[in-house]
Amino acid sequence: VLPPFAGIGKRVAPVLPAAPNRPIQPAASIPQVNNFIQPKKTTTNAPGIIISKGIVKNEAPDNGASSSLQQSVIIDPDNGTTSSDDSSIAQIQAHYHINEDDMLLTDDVLMCPFIFRTQDAVLCGALAECVMPGMLRAEFSDRNKLLQLEMVYDAMGFMQQLERASGSEGKPHIIPNSLETSFQPSTDEARVITTAKPPYLIVSVNELWTRTTKYTQMEAEEKELSILHGKRTEVGAGRRPGKPAHDYSDIAQGKPACCTNIYYDKFGRDFIAFVSSYPVAK
Repeated sequence: VLPPFAGIGKRVAPVLPAAPNRPIQPAASIPQVNNFIQPKKTTTNAPGIIISKGIVKNEAPDNGASSSLQQSVIIDPDNGTTSSDDSSIAQIQAHYHINEDDMLLTDDVLMCPFIFRTQDAVLCGALAECVMPGMLRAEFSDRNKLLQLEMVYDAMGFMQQLERASGSEGKPHIIPNSLETSFQPSTDEARVITTAKPPYLIVSVNELWTRTTKYTQMEAEEKELSILHGKRTEVGAGRRPGKPAHDYSDIAQGKPACCTNIYYDKFGRDFIAFVSSYPVAK
């Protein structure tokens, strides 16, 4: 059981006594949406060829209706109102929490335990929230300027938490940051490799990408990725407030990005895919 840290979790509205002969309204429930997959980040060296890989989710129901992206419905903890517009779509957040009573200050050195925890990860599709305890040590100058901050935590344990929360326990995710790793066979990711300069023509695709899009290597080679676009493909899906833009020019400069969109195979059938793009070194 955690102590009552300031700032942990959402703010709880005060409970007011019910007026006489007035029934108390039941609390609103939050539906769980499992359509969103959180992007993975990486760093790389000099930019080379861009590789995009996606996790495909075919959401078309049995009755033949077309697929669609769902939005999370969240409740504002400040006023209790519900919103589902684009500006209020639930996103995974993470915060550090510190208890002032546990701080130890000696001369110019401050030490205290901390807890790092995620918020709204389950609402966005994760199997569980992640919580990581640790210890920090901060050193200050004579003018109270922060000189050094050291944080100690169980890195391997936190990685295992992330695997369990994402449902990929026992399947480590390796970022293909070179052509050698990019061309390695993959049984669970559809991969496409393009050039790093406009118009970013397709160089190579793997077998799963071919089975998903129905385009063979010969048909897709030297074509643009726009061959997968259709009437329901959202051009601006890669630009979200507060998120890196899924722009190939930025990716070629070493900035990985991701987005979820609706694409179409060779025969015009739509499917939903979460696409992550990384620059690779030659």
